[in-house]
Amino acid sequence: MRKRSFIEGAAVLAFAGLLAKVLGAIFRIPLTYIIGAEGMGLYQMAYPIYSFLLVISSAGLPVAISKMVSERMAYGDYAGAYRVFRVSLTLLACLGILTSTLLIAFSGMISSVLGNPKSVYSILAIAPALFFVSVLSAFRGYFQGMQMMSPTALSQIVEQSVKLFMGLLLAWLFVGRGIEFGAAGAVLGVTLSEIAALILLLGIYRRKKEDLGEEIRRKAVKENLGVCYGEPVHEIIKKLGNIAVPVTIGASLMPLVGLIDGMIVVNRLMSIGGAGTAASYTVEEATSLYGLLTAYANPLINFPAILTVALAMSIVPSISESCALGHQKAVAHKAAVAIRLTLLVGLPAGVGMSVLSHPIIRLLYRALDDSQAVLAGNLLSVLSFGVVFLTLIQSLTGILQGVNRAAVPVKNLAIGALFKVVTTYTLVGIPQINVLGAAVGTVVCYAIASLLDFSAVIRYTNAFIPFTDFVVKPIVAVGIMATAVSVLYRVLESVVGLTLATTLSIIAGILVYGLALLVMGIIRENDFRFLPGGDKLGRVLYQLRIFR
Repeated sequence: MRKRSFIEGAAVLAFAGLLAKVLGAIFRIPLTYIIGAEGMGLYQMAYPIYSFLLVISSAGLPVAISKMVSERMAYGDYAGAYRVFRVSLTLLACLGILTSTLLIAFSGMISSVLGNPKSVYSILAIAPALFFVSVLSAFRGYFQGMQMMSPTALSQIVEQSVKLFMGLLLAWLFVGRGIEFGAAGAVLGVTLSEIAALILLLGIYRRKKEDLGEEIRRKAVKENLGVCYGEPVHEIIKKLGNIAVPVTIGASLMPLVGLIDGMIVVNRLMSIGGAGTAASYTVEEATSLYGLLTAYANPLINFPAILTVALAMSIVPSISESCALGHQKAVAHKAAVAIRLTLLVGLPAGVGMSVLSHPIIRLLYRALDDSQAVLAGNLLSVLSFGVVFLTLIQSLTGILQGVNRAAVPVKNLAIGALFKVVTTYTLVGIPQINVLGAAVGTVVCYAIASLLDFSAVIRYTNAFIPFTDFVVKPIVAVGIMATAVSVLYRVLESVVGLTLATTLSIIAGILVYGLALLVMGIIRENDFRFLPGGDKLGRVLYQLRIFR
């Protein structure tokens, strides 16, 4: 079985993630037409609850599985890797049953606390998904530990495809009974999508049993090759817990903060007067504003994070393997490469999205009226500043998990989350700022956590980060890109219209930024050899005398 470099694995996951995000965006756009801003608010109210319980049942264990499997694979211990998977699968299935049951049992109380009892239907619709995602996560963690990223990538595409078709269909069928039922139908599509993804991975697993080591395990036991198949279950669970618990706590922080956000934003808006008026927001108005933040603006800032999420998933087993073998120079090099790639993606994505925030909102969400589109654009413009920090958090967390420092990013994110809660509560309470305060709080959270994580990575990996090459030059390239995009959009909008002007401006921004990286020597020929098909592209650029 050929091992991919962690960048190749990240590229595979990034492509799938991009496609999945595109499908997710396609899903949300018609969904806004079907259930409206209030329905999107109800849809989003169910998600923080689901996400919070989901991380409890499945966020930390897949990382732990991936790490422990990769460490055993570094020594050729296929049997030990397989045993880790079997124990983890059982544990995750039990946790999935527990969290699904809890969500169903307390759905009514949770919807009341959120400030809108109508959200109970969406919560009930998504509850069964917790079980299926938990089992799905065990398979993904095992495949990733074997440094096989394609099964995870395929399952993500299936997930989003089923959600797209079934979610829209069920929302359309149920919305006639009321907005709350339309939102619940859309959420039920999520549950069905997880079932479909699990069926896919079960099929892949059955076809690849020999590659995954089951046959090797049997041969090793039969021939007494001295592998660790006899490792006690309680020892495996203990080791899984040592890795999974801090990761789970860290992963639960943002969904928990999202849950707190839901309570703060809606209830805080209802307690204040709107800008220029003494009247308080009604529950429908507050829910709609919360929907603009969470369903329209927030998802867009996650697009640039596709690569860094993939990078983090790929870097954990890769760095864990180097750590297990004692290759410290390899750890430092991989950490530096991951940070460099993250900055090269996060900086232009955040700035470019901020420059084109209003056109992007108007292009994607034509169902919004003028005032809603302006507010959503303002929210996106503010949130875009957090993109570079969010992407850094994801990559830096993967690095720290790989070097057995999983508790460090948890502490740092908790500090950032505390600042977010305080900032959100304070700013949302100011009528002139209102829901924009929640966006500012998100940026503050990401900025603080990422800077603390960066300091920790340098300390624990000794990675060499040249400031000029990693920060100064990319910022200059981003400045050139932002100027070109801003000027081009203003020229094109009155000539070719919103859709074509926005699309061409985005394409031009990517090309200008890429050219600036090449001309300034930020991207070098050797960088391409890590990517699938990169050798051919590097040779083409060399023939064009881009490289010398």
